Amino acid sequence: MEEKLDKLVDFYDVIIEDSLKFFMKKKKLRKEYIQTNEITFKDKIQDLNELLEYSELREMYEECSVLLDMKKQIIKNNSL
Repeated sequence: MEEKLDKLVDFYDVIIEDSLKFFMKKKKLRKEYIQTNEITFKDKIQDLNELLEYSELREMYEECSVLLDMKKQIIKNNSL
């Protein structure tokens, strides 16, 4: 059972790392994510919070900065 949990954690890490890579390399993807209506505001914020937590724990400060900017833009767009 513990081995399966470890694999699940590893899988989660891969998903998070891939998401971070996409957001860092592709500014267009960030813009599309911010503007899309296919993902709810709540889900976007939750996604970004998870990415931020992961990045903070690993001291990935450039990623944190990009993610925080995205989060601010999403919140701003939601309040319009």
